[in-house]
Amino acid sequence: MLEKIQAWDEKILLNLTHKRTSLLNKIMILITTVGNHGYIWFVFAAPFLVMNRWRITGFTILVALCFTWLGGEVTIKHIVGRVRPCNKSFEEYLLIENPPHYSFPSGHSSSSFAVSVVMFFMCQQLFIPVFIFAALMAFSRMYLLVHYPTDVIAGALFGVICGCVAVPVSAYIPFFDFVF
Repeated sequence: MLEKIQAWDEKILLNLTHKRTSLLNKIMILITTVGNHGYIWFVFAAPFLVMNRWRITGFTILVALCFTWLGGEVTIKHIVGRVRPCNKSFEEYLLIENPPHYSFPSGHSSSSFAVSVVMFFMCQQLFIPVFIFAALMAFSRMYLLVHYPTDVIAGALFGVICGCVAVPVSAYIPFFDFVF
């Protein structure tokens, strides 16, 4: 079963290499770069944190990002230990620097979809643009051959779970009113 999934993953990535254009390469590199280390989402959360009315939303974004980092980057990636496609058979197609960590699940996807879910529950007017950006971020990781499709799918699902958990958890964190 795992061999079939791996073959499916590799077939999709190989097809993506044939769809590349120089314009798409630049766009995908830009999208994935702004997602490195979740920086885009910390910058995105900052205006929420300074506005009293939206502070809980900014805080919830940070909680969701912490969940995705602790659960995905710190825990799941090291348990699964999946080698990235660019380290296996697609290295000659690599357009960005080879990421140093394991592949499963995609951290870019999980953080992006976690923020998307927070927006769905707490700031619906921004949900659609954030969701579209999250989808582009996830796609860029496959396009750039640093994640398999199943890494991205798992990352997106994990991000949705983290976002769904962060919303009620952040509302009940003790001393929230005191801290902010």
